[in-house]
Amino acid sequence: MIDELKELIAVPGVSGFEDRIREAIRERAEILTRTRTDEMGNLYATVGKGERHLLLVAHMDELGMVVSKVEEGGFLRFRKVGGIDDRSLIGRVVEIQTEKGRVKGAIGLLPPHLMADPSKEMDKVLKSEDLRIDICCRSKREAEDLGIAVMDPIVFEKHPLMLNDNVLCTRGLDDRFGCFALLAVLRRVAKRRIGMRVTFVWSVQEEVGLRGAKVAALKERPDFVIAVDSCSSTDFPGAPEHLARISLGDGPVVRYMDNRSIASPSFVKFVRETAASSKLPLQIGISGGGTDGAAAQEFGSFMVPLCIPIRYTHSTVECIHLQDLRNLISLLEEIVIRLGKEGGRGQ
Repeated sequence: MIDELKELIAVPGVSGFEDRIREAIRERAEILTRTRTDEMGNLYATVGKGERHLLLVAHMDELGMVVSKVEEGGFLRFRKVGGIDDRSLIGRVVEIQTEKGRVKGAIGLLPPHLMADPSKEMDKVLKSEDLRIDICCRSKREAEDLGIAVMDPIVFEKHPLMLNDNVLCTRGLDDRFGCFALLAVLRRVAKRRIGMRVTFVWSVQEEVGLRGAKVAALKERPDFVIAVDSCSSTDFPGAPEHLARISLGDGPVVRYMDNRSIASPSFVKFVRETAASSKLPLQIGISGGGTDGAAAQEFGSFMVPLCIPIRYTHSTVECIHLQDLRNLISLLEEIVIRLGKEGGRGQ
């Protein structure tokens, strides 16, 4: 499991530039069933038959940047894509995806030795507009000869590592673990007889407005939608104390409410009953942000965001517990089977 998950994480896929990660997922899904894409770039795979229709969606795209300017001295200016905290940018190694290949760079900063007043300047959070990527070129021409061009996508360099044997820490877990989970469930149910249609969707541009999911929901008009994504955990120092505790290792999470949606209560009840009957752990959480489920819900679907807890969301050190991922996959499989047997009576 961990090797394939790391492989998916390593593939770049900034919002709007998901071609490579889509192809990596398509190669795996195509072995099991036919796939298709739409004009937006979403990837689809459908199994089962029936009037009722369940859609499982996880987004392929990740946070990143794009080159916004190549300066005369060879340094690169950039624009953020998605909700990146400026505090996470300083001192990071990045990879620019050019037509000639990957170019590495570093987001540097003025050292204390050169500051006029270090006590004040070191307390200042620099905005992304004031930062530059150093690729060690001496001129704009030299940078362009490497293949650098405006709108080239940029990702943070990723170094996945295990913490205490069972927690994976890296940039890009949101939502590559969801992409992996959908592949795992597809493998489990592709050859089974299911009493309804189940469409797996790996969506694009979630991080910039749930754009791919809107197209998928409009095209598919599913009865039920499960958005497989992350839910920020609250089990670390400094987390808001007014929210219920969501912990790594305590199971998947129904992200009942966030800034974009409230899950369908009757479908939540079905998910909770399925987890209980399958003896699988399940947490109930509230979060900020939004998931692809919100976009689908606007078209009249029963919707639940079924997530796993993640620490330090949208940082370069996102953390998930691998047992939560295993339990998520098992729960999704049980939901598909049970919903199919009941002819789609999950509302």
